[in-house]
Amino acid sequence: MRLFLIRHAQSENNILTMDTLHRRKVDPDLTPLGYQQRERLSRFLAGQRAASDSGFQITHLYTSAMYRSLLTAQPLGAALGLCPQVWPDLHEMGGMYQRRNGTIIGFAGMTRSAILREFQNYVLPESVTEQGWYDAALGLESESHMTYRAMSVAEALKQRGGGDDVLALVSHADFLDCLLKTIFADPYGTKGGGRYYHNNTAITRIDYAGEKPTLAYANRVDHLPAAMQTF
Repeated sequence: MRLFLIRHAQSENNILTMDTLHRRKVDPDLTPLGYQQRERLSRFLAGQRAASDSGFQITHLYTSAMYRSLLTAQPLGAALGLCPQVWPDLHEMGGMYQRRNGTIIGFAGMTRSAILREFQNYVLPESVTEQGWYDAALGLESESHMTYRAMSVAEALKQRGGGDDVLALVSHADFLDCLLKTIFADPYGTKGGGRYYHNNTAITRIDYAGEKPTLAYANRVDHLPAAMQTF
């Protein structure tokens, strides 16, 4: 199996500064630059998919249920001829929450009908309902809970490791960092404070020989000119 980890395109929250953090959105849209990034990503992956030395030829496309990720996967699915599959466990650290007057408030996320209204060909699991997909009672998700999610995703990928599938997962910076540390049981990352860095729409490739993973490359952004590369 071959696995591509892709961070979403630049979101409205990504451009906030310390002075504008009060404008943070629970489930932000992409920026105008983010929409350009997702188009370049899609053309890059679709244009290279037939080249055996490129490493692409994606057969399955998964995305988190957060709006910025759903939007990033949209032209990618169209370019590759795939129906994106929503995998709620790919969501960003912290989940769906907002701080109001010092209080954390949880949100359930987009409802099933709202997602399908905008993303008609997406495949949704039963856990995405008319009440949303995130447990609002969690509020701000803890780091330990995110690690548990990463372990669950890593195990699911490990179980598929012996096949010929080529998977692409559209997710988020902090979760991808945690997922890579989990996949490789990286002592430098977990004990030394290291980080697997991902720019917006960056691509990381992992090859599985059976259940054994090998990191082929990380944070690949050559589909973007330097002026369009953001974090």
